[in-house]
Amino acid sequence: MKKSSLLLPLVMLFSACMFFSCSTESSPPTNTVDVHLIMGQSNSIGRAYAMELPKDLQKPLDSCYIYNPETQRFEVMQAGVNTQSVKGMFGPVVKAAQLLSEHKQQKVYFVVTGYGNTQLYHSGSDEEKDWHPESKELTQQALTTIDQARKKLEAEGKTAVFKSITWWQGERDAMNTSKAMLYEANETAFFYSLSSIPYLHDTKRVVYKLFPQTQILPYVAVVNEAKVKRGASDANTLAVIETSKYELNSQDKLHASAKGMIQAGTDLFHAIKNL
Repeated sequence: MKKSSLLLPLVMLFSACMFFSCSTESSPPTNTVDVHLIMGQSNSIGRAYAMELPKDLQKPLDSCYIYNPETQRFEVMQAGVNTQSVKGMFGPVVKAAQLLSEHKQQKVYFVVTGYGNTQLYHSGSDEEKDWHPESKELTQQALTTIDQARKKLEAEGKTAVFKSITWWQGERDAMNTSKAMLYEANETAFFYSLSSIPYLHDTKRVVYKLFPQTQILPYVAVVNEAKVKRGASDANTLAVIETSKYELNSQDKLHASAKGMIQAGTDLFHAIKNL
């Protein structure tokens, strides 16, 4: 009786150990990584020249990763190479990623998806693509890219935690009174559509104002006011970034220069550094 009473607990203990060992082998632990999104028009992806950057920002940025839809993987970020702008150009992601990685002392991940010369206003036409969620055009394309990036990390055993969505858009909407007057409602609908995605539901938001170029964008003040008003009523909006003092590209006055983009990236870093 004594032997059998001792044997049963030992068998149960051995079985539990074997079960735990098998479970550990079949289900490798995952680790979470912070991911930040940047979306919008041409300034969101950038039209500044990478060759005008300081040398430390021209080289590949260790611990800074960006998703490249062409290769369908995260790559070490390098300005003008894979920052999702025109070849040789860059946007706010470069400086923001560098500062964030240094501040966090860890790897940082970004997904940048922007489309130049596009509006938020629902065009109602397949020929003129827009960001309005009802059109299921640019917003849907961006969400597809974001989901591909999420699944790529998942395949590597990483769980993406989407910390911020940065939105820099509105120039086309500021050229027309009807589009400008509906900007607040349209931007509200845009962010609401993102919130309907479970893994983006609680993601914080950062919004850039437009450059105050009234001679080019006659209704820019209306759009900027709409951004401020919507942001003030949204608990998830961390910042509405002022851009009026950014240095602009002298050729078109609608895009930030290299110096202006460094400032834009620095401002973005300060908005998201504590997430």
